[in-house]
Amino acid sequence: MRMYWVRHGVTAWNEEGRFQGKQDIPLNARGREQARCVGEAFAARSLDHVYASPLSRARETAEAVASRLGLSVELLPRAAEIDHGEWEGRLAADVARRWPELLRRWHEMPQDVRMPGETGESLEDVLCRAKEALEHIRSRGGGEVLLVAHDAVLKVLLCHLLEMPLSGFWKFQLGNGSITVLEERSGGWRFSVIGDMCHMGDAFVREEQKGL
Repeated sequence: MRMYWVRHGVTAWNEEGRFQGKQDIPLNARGREQARCVGEAFAARSLDHVYASPLSRARETAEAVASRLGLSVELLPRAAEIDHGEWEGRLAADVARRWPELLRRWHEMPQDVRMPGETGESLEDVLCRAKEALEHIRSRGGGEVLLVAHDAVLKVLLCHLLEMPLSGFWKFQLGNGSITVLEERSGGWRFSVIGDMCHMGDAFVREEQKGL
């Protein structure tokens, strides 16, 4: 099996530095252009399945690929973004003022943090359901498949498949619209590309995620 992971295109909340998590914020104009670029990158591929988080920013990005290839998008609720709890919708600067110690731990020891509030998740929570989403994809058979998901979801899966602890969460930078390529072989998973941005016009452009 060859899998392509894509992080969804950018949203207004991404650009404003807001924690959006489970909030269903759509792509903005730049995000739709990024989705178009992703669609063009896959135009010559022969994919067997396209999967996406049900949040519209991921679904719209996946549809930009699927529509070119005559495929439908299967939505995977377990691939939705981390629930930021009481941080959802807040600017990073506001979170820094109200939860300075928790935000410090999030940056330094992300594996030990549970987002504040009744619905807030930890990285372990996200990994648990992300692994279930991955197993669902694998159960559908081999071939070439695309998964469009979110920053935290893809990073915890990277840690898991690379046999790294979740403390390595911040070692990866996956830009909006980036492509990661991995193959399942007899010896396990092998990554050939992580966070590629060439299809956006410049392989070296990397934007810091203000909200995280």
